[in-house]
Amino acid sequence: MKKNYLTLLSLSVLTALYSSQSFADLRQQCLLGVPRFTGETVQGNPNDQPVYIEADRAELNQPTNARYEGDVDIKQGNRHLKAQVAEVTQSGEGDNVQRYAYAQGGFDYKDNQINLLGSEAKIHLNSKDTDIQNADYQLVNRQGRGKAEQIELRDDYRLMKNATFTSCLPNDNAWSVDAAEMRQYIQEEYAEMWHARFKVHGVPIFYTPYLQLPIGDRRRSGLLIPNAGTSSRDGYWYSQPIYWNIAPNFDATITPKYMSHRGWQINGETRYLTHLGEGKIAAEYLSNDRYDEYLGDNRSRHLFYWKHSSSFLKNWRLNVDYTRVSDKRYFTDFDSDYGSSTDGYADQTARIAYYQPNYNLSISAKQFQVFDEANIGPYRALPQIDFNYYKNSLGGLVDFKLFSQAVRFDNDSALMPKAWRFHLEPSLNLPLSARYGSVNIETKLYATHYNQKKGSGSKAEDVQSSVNRVLPQVKVDFQTLLASNKTLIDGYTQTIEPRVQYLYRPYKDQSNIGSKLNSDYLGFGYDSALLQQDYYSLFRDRRYSGLDRIASANQFTVGGTTRFYDKQANERFNFSLGQIYYIRDSRIDDNSDNSTYGSSSSWAMESNWRINKKWNWRGSYQYDTRLNQTSLANTTLEFNPQGRNLVQLNYRYASQAYIDQNLTSAINRYNQDIKQVGVTVAWEVSDNWALVGRHYQDIALKKPVEQYLGVQYNACCWAVGVGARRYVTSRANQSHDEVLYDHSFGVTFELRGLGNNDHKSGIENMLKRGKLPYVQAFSLY
Repeated sequence: MKKNYLTLLSLSVLTALYSSQSFADLRQQCLLGVPRFTGETVQGNPNDQPVYIEADRAELNQPTNARYEGDVDIKQGNRHLKAQVAEVTQSGEGDNVQRYAYAQGGFDYKDNQINLLGSEAKIHLNSKDTDIQNADYQLVNRQGRGKAEQIELRDDYRLMKNATFTSCLPNDNAWSVDAAEMRQYIQEEYAEMWHARFKVHGVPIFYTPYLQLPIGDRRRSGLLIPNAGTSSRDGYWYSQPIYWNIAPNFDATITPKYMSHRGWQINGETRYLTHLGEGKIAAEYLSNDRYDEYLGDNRSRHLFYWKHSSSFLKNWRLNVDYTRVSDKRYFTDFDSDYGSSTDGYADQTARIAYYQPNYNLSISAKQFQVFDEANIGPYRALPQIDFNYYKNSLGGLVDFKLFSQAVRFDNDSALMPKAWRFHLEPSLNLPLSARYGSVNIETKLYATHYNQKKGSGSKAEDVQSSVNRVLPQVKVDFQTLLASNKTLIDGYTQTIEPRVQYLYRPYKDQSNIGSKLNSDYLGFGYDSALLQQDYYSLFRDRRYSGLDRIASANQFTVGGTTRFYDKQANERFNFSLGQIYYIRDSRIDDNSDNSTYGSSSSWAMESNWRINKKWNWRGSYQYDTRLNQTSLANTTLEFNPQGRNLVQLNYRYASQAYIDQNLTSAINRYNQDIKQVGVTVAWEVSDNWALVGRHYQDIALKKPVEQYLGVQYNACCWAVGVGARRYVTSRANQSHDEVLYDHSFGVTFELRGLGNNDHKSGIENMLKRGKLPYVQAFSLY
């Protein structure tokens, strides 16, 4: 399996790199076969426009009839009729006058909506209602054509008897719908069909007594294109989306999905846009999971998702981001658009905020559903109240900022304490700048009070009920910019941007905040965790995120960035390097494991290089001077010549020592270095063919992490795609050295040209699939 897959991936890379470029965009090619309305569209009631008639011969019998013969050409507004014989009759008097026009011996009719070729036509000149016999029709400015024995043209609809319809271009019979009766609604842009037969290359595939199809850009309720496939996890599966256009600002998609190994799953998604805001609500439900390897007690599996954003009463904002699943293995066992097992948790947050130019106030609630098998989960913050105040140029010199917060922490575990935290953080910043540099001098005060309550469990740890912590801080940040046109590379301008920061904050023992039981899993305290070090994080105020652990600091951070700009002032290359030098170790308590040791931090380096319009490179590197080894490294090289075509190579490394020292106990079980290399290829091989190949290999384990190969064929009126995927998964009671894979194969089919279709190649959708989707990692554009 591995050898064959790598062969396919190699073939896809070679095909991508050496394929010829497309001569024209597929959409442009498809529109070449679509009739266009020429000239300027006449606005207003077409019946009020004058009529112009030309013919070789004319016989006028006023006032009853007129007969025109030989190359008859009739124009009125946007309407244009050509025929061999045309006759106009009139009967009645006064307001009861009835006028009719007849086209005989074949005719050609065109307007801004439809082109028609027919044998005979009868036109009621008073209302312009038209009856046509034996017609070929083609829509104007969009794909759509067909035939009909009889057509009734009215102001707001077209009624066709024994008719056909397809979005394929002339001489292309890939698919069509034959119907005993077809009614096309012009303004609503859809067609109703009775006794419809769907045909592929003239062969009937299925019959339905009633069918609706869109013939324009408006959304319509009905069946969407189904998906099908197979996987070792789900078995054979089939999903059928059903779209419900409830209102112009409200719709829903319901998707029943059958999996032979699991049973029926019902998925639904609702989108809304109202004066109260916009958002999306989704749910997935499987009443009885039949999968043998799922060992959970509750066989009902479900997901609920809600994302909402609104602005109201001018200055108020409301945001909700809520995802909850039935069990910790949900995203491992199911592919979902609303989460992934690689995230490790699901967000459940809500926030309402009030904004003014100098201050803002927010009230929020936040918790996480963690998918790790830990006995103690994270704290939830309910409620959390934040107040921020800003005042620049206070006294004409300094900027003042105040951050304050009150938050209550709770935990599901009876072993964990509960707490209220009250925090004030005023700061004064004195910005000084000159031609060659700037200095920011900032003073800040962290003032925090905790009211802590012991957990209700019998083995709960004792905690100090009241804790006060006051920490002053001083920071001096110096930056300068030196530029020169004299560089090693002609035509480029180079800048050198040194930066030196001094940070001082005294030591305060904070071991009495929170519980030590959760430090292995949650980091420290109630909401603090270690920050990953990169170049820009070297200049952060604190080693830990959150406020429960504010480490002492007496340190210099020295770093710098150099950049190269071309003649058009586009940044083409940058390189940043920095390190922290500790005058005294940074610590939070008497535990040496929570303290920095040595005279300096790791070296952190980052670089971006826009080699040319097609090639980009990005890399970062961290060298631990205490361990005398590389701790982190990653690099990405991307070839992106045009459009959505790309080849991306990437590599990432994390040493076991770094993992053990910085990451959570769940990841510590990895017990070795992380060494992973990956390649992603996405290429429009031609106007019709597109492919995506992806391979991620764990060098340390000597096994692939994920492999994917997708191919899609695109025509003007249809597209079909196939995808094969193999990726690492897990199961309950899995042994430490066991590596399990899920193999899947899927097929997608699409009818095109029915609505506003831009004839995309399908590359974007294929890149999003998988546990490790494509990420563009570059900033030099």
